[in-house]
Order: sequence, then structure tokens, then C-alpha cells
Amino acid sequence: MRTSFCFHVLTCIVLASLLSLDVCAQSSTQLMIKGTVYDRSQRVTLPSVTVISTSGPQTLTDSLGNYKIIVDEKDSIYFSFLNKRSPWFAIKDIQNPWNFDISLRVDAPELPEVYVTKQSYHADSMENRQEYAKIFNYRNPTFGTSIDPNGGGVGLDLDALINMFRFGYNKRQTGYKHFFEWEEHEKYIDHRFNNILITKLTGYTGDKLAAFVKQYRPVYEFVQNINDVDLGSYIEKCKADYESGHPSTAAVMMTTYRQR
Repeated sequence: MRTSFCFHVLTCIVLASLLSLDVCAQSSTQLMIKGTVYDRSQRVTLPSVTVISTSGPQTLTDSLGNYKIIVDEKDSIYFSFLNKRSPWFAIKDIQNPWNFDISLRVDAPELPEVYVTKQSYHADSMENRQEYAKIFNYRNPTFGTSIDPNGGGVGLDLDALINMFRFGYNKRQTGYKHFFEWEEHEKYIDHRFNNILITKLTGYTGDKLAAFVKQYRPVYEFVQNINDVDLGSYIEKCKADYESGHPSTAAVMMTTYRQR
């Protein structure tokens, strides 16, 4: 009886502590900021730009000028390149943290010549998954029990209990995992339904190409289950529909193609 009472007291103490810790954690939420850094012209991307936060984390833009950094919502960040830097940007004032593009007062002619070889979709996907392995491999915690190896019976698994009450952390991790899965799907669509292929089959360029892509961009499931020949046929059918003067939506065209 005394053991049972102590067990319940211990459980209450642990729960109270965890709830208190979670409130503190939620008061300091972490966010991911990502985007692209351009030169003064806003057309040329800048590699190796330093992205620095007030709390310490920092990163560099990649060969295509892209960056990702996880910071506290109370932080500010700035960008520095060739001894020229941007103002501080408060995280709380950034309206679109998933697409925070900026332009530095640097002219492209100041940069050394750079040759960029874009990775394949699969290589980029693998690098992305390795970088965020903890997020991709994250699983929602479940309640568990432990068995006393000395024959004391079944007890509470405190590790499982602790994970269950990390509400803020668990929610953020699940959100990050869903975002990166969505981002991978979008990159796969871009890899298959790309401008070079579309221009080759339709002859469209510039604004007309952009309008066509926006009108007929397929969903991930459709692209995943179609081969290259059928994808080309889909694009050609979309071209005929687009030039009919009464263009359909991508959803209608995908449904029509599946039923052919």
C-alpha cells in the first residue's frame, strides 16, 4: 500500500515538473527561417553568405544562394557577405519564414566566377534527409510501462511519460516532419514536371510558360505513378487544352488523363 502511494506521489511530481518545463519551452518557440539571398540586381543568387542570429546559431548559403536556419522566435538575424551586411531582422516581424528572400548591396561583378553543377533530385533528397534525420525519423510518443527485472512487477515507464508531456516540442517536431515531407514532394514534382521538358514539348517560354505551369502543375501522387512517356503525353494534352481558349484546371486534366 505504501509502495503504491509513493508511486502515485512520484507520478504527480513528475507530471507537475513536466508541465512547468513545457510552459517554459513554449514561451521560447523555435522557428525555421529559409529563403534565398540575391545580389543588388535581385536576379543573381549569392553563395557563401553568412546568416547569423542573436542567440548564436549561424549558417551559410549554398551554391544556389539558399539557406535554412532554426532560431528562437525572440531572435533577430542578419546577413553578411564581402564585408557588407544587412540590417537586423526580428524573427517576430518576418511574415513568411518559409520564403524570406533578401537582396544585399553587392554587385555580381564583384564575385569570382562560379560554376554550379546542380545535384540530381535523388542526391538532393538524400542530403536533405540526412541533414534533418532526427525530424524525418521522429515518431509521436506513446504511453508505456516497464517490467522490473528483479520480479517487482509492472511499473510506469518514466521516459515514455516524459515524452508524452513534451507537448510543445512534440508538436513542433511533427510540424517540421510534415513540412520536409511536403517540400520533398514539391521538389520531386519540379524534377519531373520541369520547364526544359515543357518548353521542348510546347514551345512556351517566359510568361506564357509560367502561366502554363501554374495552370497544369500536377500533384505528387499523379507524377509518382506516371512514366516519362505518359508525362509527356499529359503535357501535350494540356497544351491542346490551353490553346482551346477554355483551359481546364490541373485536377480536371489529370482526371481526364487517368480515364482515357
